Amino acid sequence: MDKAILTQAQAEAIDSIKAAYRWTAESFIRNHAANPRQWIEPYNVLNGVPLDNIIRALYIGYEVELTIEEKLLEIYREGLPYRAAPDVKSAFREGMKKACEIAGIKVKWSRN
Repeated sequence: MDKAILTQAQAEAIDSIKAAYRWTAESFIRNHAANPRQWIEPYNVLNGVPLDNIIRALYIGYEVELTIEEKLLEIYREGLPYRAAPDVKSAFREGMKKACEIAGIKVKWSRN
């Protein structure tokens, strides 16, 4: 069974609730199963999260889903370092630079 994929906010909510209420994984699951839409601010990000996702997160673990900014930066960094003359790959790099600018991501560019 794979780890659950959670947003950063969902992961923080689960960790905060466990710490604040001192709930075990079982008590957390029982409460969520009884009323999956019970959560209020700031934990309302858990409202409607499927029970199997909560169970996997608590018993197997979870991975935090990357934001669009993190995904763009990851793709950009995969192309580094790049030292060849301008070609298709440099066009890709320029495209990534533009995508980051459009998304409002500030990056210290090693070229240009």
